[in-house]
Amino acid sequence: MELQEVSKSILNQLIDVSKQLKGDQFSERLNVLSGNTIGKHVRHIIEFFDLMMLGSASGFVNYDQRSHDKVIESNSQLAIEKMHALKQEIDAITKDFPITLQVNYGAEGGKNQTMNSSYFRELQYNIEHAIHHMAIIKIAIGACFTEVELPANFGVAYSTVRYQKQLACAQ
Repeated sequence: MELQEVSKSILNQLIDVSKQLKGDQFSERLNVLSGNTIGKHVRHIIEFFDLMMLGSASGFVNYDQRSHDKVIESNSQLAIEKMHALKQEIDAITKDFPITLQVNYGAEGGKNQTMNSSYFRELQYNIEHAIHHMAIIKIAIGACFTEVELPANFGVAYSTVRYQKQLACAQ
């Protein structure tokens, strides 16, 4: 499956789950998430994809520049609209090109470091990053909102899905 298709599939899964959450479930502080919300995890995924798309236009991406948009993390409908828009943006770019990635791992700030990357590499990173947060969302839904039906393999890495299929075939 191509990177664009996988990215759109992940966003579709998040849209599906977000639509199923009723009332304040999207923004409810949950003990299983250390007082955080499903909406915060969805917003975090959205902002990473969004910064990558902005970087595709500018040639430069820094994931530390997230806005931590409180509206997106508390309003599932707005988050869904943003994910639909991201799917269209991702679908529009079909070729790889260079991007400069800027990172800073200093807890007190410090000097930014830059490295060469590419649009496809950053798309791949966003896929893995989203799956990681989806696994956390899956834990929260399993603990708190059991009526929500998760898509098959929600929050499971594609390599794990393949491995599990190999194990099942071997038995």
